[in-house]
Amino acid sequence: MDNSHLWKNGYWGGIWKLKVPPKVKSMVWRVCKECLPTRVKLNRRGVTGPSTCVLCNDPHEDSYHIFFHCCTTVGVWHTAGLWHLIEPLLNKFDDALEIIFHILEHTATTQEELFATTLWSIWKRRNHTLWQQVTESNRNGVERATHLLEGWRHANIKQLPRTTPVEEAAAVTRKHGSAASSSSNKIHKWQKLRRGRLKCNVDASFSMTENKLGIGICIRNEEGRFIRAKTMWFSLVCSVDVGEALGLFYAIRWVHELRLQNVDFEVDSKRVADYFNRSNRDITEFGNIMDSNIHYCHSNLENSHVEFIRRQANAVAHELAKASISLTSFRIFDDVPTCIHDLIFNEMLQGYCSQKNKKKIHKRGNSNI
Repeated sequence: MDNSHLWKNGYWGGIWKLKVPPKVKSMVWRVCKECLPTRVKLNRRGVTGPSTCVLCNDPHEDSYHIFFHCCTTVGVWHTAGLWHLIEPLLNKFDDALEIIFHILEHTATTQEELFATTLWSIWKRRNHTLWQQVTESNRNGVERATHLLEGWRHANIKQLPRTTPVEEAAAVTRKHGSAASSSSNKIHKWQKLRRGRLKCNVDASFSMTENKLGIGICIRNEEGRFIRAKTMWFSLVCSVDVGEALGLFYAIRWVHELRLQNVDFEVDSKRVADYFNRSNRDITEFGNIMDSNIHYCHSNLENSHVEFIRRQANAVAHELAKASISLTSFRIFDDVPTCIHDLIFNEMLQGYCSQKNKKKIHKRGNSNI
């Protein structure tokens, strides 16, 4: 299998530093990873079908054409007032990734945010045309992008970073993380929490045969009772560390969307937990994703942190991640999914028995005084 695209140089950190909705970052990242299911990409993977552009019938629908060369897309960029940034780059670059990185690295913040969100809207427009036979005007495409961006900014206006320096918050987290790290090697089964806290278990699964990354997220209360779960999958090939970092990326943002606080995130990737708690600087793609995770968590989730646990203690998230790959779309579960029902029950039972034994020991100790 050719994994050479995994090592492409570029301004990967620019994607994760964007102040845009997570789904926009994810879409831009997928474009740069060359894993969007354009018709040319599907043909190369052995999927029989046309290679013509859904929007203009050009014979070669790849990411470069869809986002920067298609005549209908050019109209969207004109309407958004961004074409003057893109047009000079068409003679310089012949790859969508290079154009995106150049704009993210050399453009003002407000323009790069609108640029990224418009990319997302263009792909949305293409899919509406393909699957719903809906023809949109250029203005509709731009309005969808601006409404999404403005709505997201408004929702986050009260979640701006606090005046406390990020370094101070990071120091507090590192202090807590070092204490947790000393006992993390002993955690082999799911542990109950202190009263008033929630636990979010996260894991990633990888299917090399289907070129898919699956992510499983499960939130439970202090007693181990199920609250909510989410499964996601993406058509891409990435390193294990990057996959685990992305799992945490989506978990943190989902918890924030649910307006939850006092959450303990648990992962079975020691590198992810160590990076989060020690704030190591890393200019790789993994480091860029983790830096984004650290900043987002410190800015938006009060009194929440990330801990490392063994795979045995993370079985619920692991099963969800494996199951996600066989599902047709992202899923949110308000009731316990069948694949983890027995695991949830057994872990709650173990927690109950453990608590009962502790009470017996405490009672016996008092009687001997």
